[in-house]
Amino acid sequence: MAKIKQQDKDKIIGEFETMKSFEASARDLYVRISSDPGVEDERIKNTFKIIAKDEQRHAEIVQKIINIVSNAL
Repeated sequence: MAKIKQQDKDKIIGEFETMKSFEASARDLYVRISSDPGVEDERIKNTFKIIAKDEQRHAEIVQKIINIVSNAL
C-alpha cells in the first residue's frame, strides 16, 4: 500500500477539524437555546440539551477519526 503524502494527510485532517468545529458550534447553539430564559417550556429545553449532548458525542467521534488518520496515515 502506498504511503499518503503529508500534504494529503494534512488536508484530510483539516477537513475533519472543520467538521469537528461545525459539531462544536452546533452544540454551543443548542446549549444556548436550552439555557435561554425566553424558552420556558421544559420539554423544549430538555430536547435541546439532549441534542447538545449528541453534538458533543459527534465532535468526540470526529476527534477519534482525526487521531486515527494522524496515526495510521
